[in-house]
Amino acid sequence: MNPRIEEILSVEPFIIKSLWTDGQVRVMDFGKFLAEYNGNDKSPFGKILQPEIFIQAKTDGRTILWENMTEMEDYDGKLISAPLDFCPDVLFQHSTPA
Repeated sequence: MNPRIEEILSVEPFIIKSLWTDGQVRVMDFGKFLAEYNGNDKSPFGKILQPEIFIQAKTDGRTILWENMTEMEDYDGKLISAPLDFCPDVLFQHSTPA
């Protein structure tokens, strides 16, 4: 298992520099990673490629996420807002050491 994201060090469209639990500082280029969604405002992936939304990136101590970017159905069948997050293993694989 790869390490997890401990802290976001900097966020700028569309690059995030983060500290991982193994002590590495790594850089993720979401503009490149999500290029196929650029301009698709109907997709949650396209939405985060808007600079004013992208800079709202957060970590939960495991991965990178954007709050209230999608919806999910709760146990009662009600739609509730949910974060958009990424598998930390995928982020590790597509990021580079700083």
